[in-house]
Order: sequence, then C-alpha cells, then structure tokens
Amino acid sequence: MRAGAGRMTVLALGAYTLDLYMFGDRLPAAGESVNAAEYATAHGGKAVNVAVAAARLGAPARFVGCLGDDAERLAALAALRADGVEVGDCVIAKGVATGRSFVYVDGGGRQIVMTWPGAADLLAPAQAAATAARLPAGSVLVLQGEIPVATSCAAAAAVPSGVRVLVNPSPARVFLGAGGADLLSLADVVVLNEGELGVLTGGRATDSPESLRLRTKGGAVVVTRGERGAGVIDDHGTMLVDAPRVDAVDTTGAGDAFTGTLAAALRAGVSLAAGVRLACRVAAVSVTRRFCAPSYPSAGELGLAPLHGPPAQEISA
Repeated sequence: MRAGAGRMTVLALGAYTLDLYMFGDRLPAAGESVNAAEYATAHGGKAVNVAVAAARLGAPARFVGCLGDDAERLAALAALRADGVEVGDCVIAKGVATGRSFVYVDGGGRQIVMTWPGAADLLAPAQAAATAARLPAGSVLVLQGEIPVATSCAAAAAVPSGVRVLVNPSPARVFLGAGGADLLSLADVVVLNEGELGVLTGGRATDSPESLRLRTKGGAVVVTRGERGAGVIDDHGTMLVDAPRVDAVDTTGAGDAFTGTLAAALRAGVSLAAGVRLACRVAAVSVTRRFCAPSYPSAGELGLAPLHGPPAQEISA
C-alpha cells in the first residue's frame, strides 16, 4: 500500500526549498546593501509549510514534490518525517539541486523573499495527477503557485468525488493567465491575502472577493488580513474573523500556517468559519517566533485535542 493510501489526509503538493535567512534592523532599499545581524537556515516552501502546520495539529499530512539529489534533500525528508509528514511519494530529480529561498527579515518582522525553484519545478503533471487520484473521500488537496500551474491543474482535475481542493493563489501573478484561471475554477476554497486579491481582481475594492468567488467551483473565498484577521465569503454571505493581538517577530510563513491549519480543520469535519478562527490563532502564534515551519504551534500548545477527526467537534478558537 502506498503512503497514506485509504486514509483521509491533507495532501500539500508543491515545492520544497531550503530557506536561507538574514535578520537585520531594516530591509535594504533598491540598490542598497545593508549588514545582517544574524544568519540561519530552515526547511521551507509553501507546500512543506502547509503540511507541517497540518501535522502539528494532529492531522494526517503528506507532502508531495520534487527534490534534488543532494544532501539538502536527505535533510529535508528526514525533517519532514520527524514532524509526522508522510513523504513517500516525493520524486528525486537526478543532476539537479534542491530549491532555495532567500529571506530577509527586519526588526519589525517584515520580510522580503526571493526563491530559486531548482528541482521543485520538475514534478511531472502525470505524477501529480496519479497521486491526487488515489486520495480517499474526505481528504483535502492543497495547491499554490510555486510549481508550474499545469502540474497543479492536473492534480486538481484528478481528485475523486468527496475530496476538497484548497487553492492558495500565491504568487498571484502566476494565476493571471489561462492556466491559473483553470486552477481557480477547480477550487472548493480559495485562501489568499489582500495583496494577492488585488492582483487577481484588478484592484477593485468592495466587489473583489465576490468576483473572485464566482470564478471558483465551491464558491468560498477566505481573505487573510494580517493583524486584522480574515474575511470569509461564501454562499452564506460575508463574515469577518478577528486575529489575536501579538508582537510580531517574523511574519514569514504566516499565510502558510493559516492555510495548513484551515486544511487540517476542514479535513477533520470542522466548519469553514471555525476553521478560519483557528487558522487566525495559529498564524498569530507563528509570527511571534522566527522562521516558517519551526514557528508553527502544536495542538497541545493551543490546548486543543489533535485534529485526527472526523468527525470533529466545533473548535472554540
């Protein structure tokens, strides 16, 4: 039996990158060089972060992506297994290095990121589709824009009935073409931030979430708003969810923490509204710590029972 077969899971399909961090008082302006006070490395990539966030909350979680045949790949797979993430369907690209992300963080927690995908772009659409097609009903497939959109579309189109597709259209520019529109049309839930929403809707203000919602399959859009929480737009209307007030140290990966938490909650049978409340809470905790996946809290830290579900009781966040 293949990894995860027959068990409802959160499957995050996408990129792995080794994150290279520099911390300093401020971010450099264009053409400027500034000194960093600290340097560190961590495992990352949006799909990896999503899988770790879900696993930390007790959800069965899998990561599927393509890594290089280098030492970074061995360390990555070991770290993911240690976090409880299944990696048995990952692919190795011979003669190609594992991807890298360069992350610069200032004293207020603001960050800029540049990513070189390396092997991450080499996951074949047929492999992605075959993996998604084996998902049992009740699973949640999470996709984003860090790997070629054709690969994500192949996976979304292959899911069996009863599997929900959650799309995080990030980077947003990837979703401006026909392939991106096709992927959004296959989404049951879209999760994105206000900047990404502006890119996808041409900057329209009041009607932009609704216009995006009409382009999806499931008709649910969740807009993250940083310290102001999140908005939920679905067939029942619009709801705003507040976020806990915290002192941010590093905002890198907070959106992925949110997405992974929401996927874990939906897989456990939790309502969209309750899942968003929990996701706001997890994202708020993550920004009080450095790095991406290492900053994500466990269910125990939050005082919650693990999200093994379903069915799950409604979460009080």
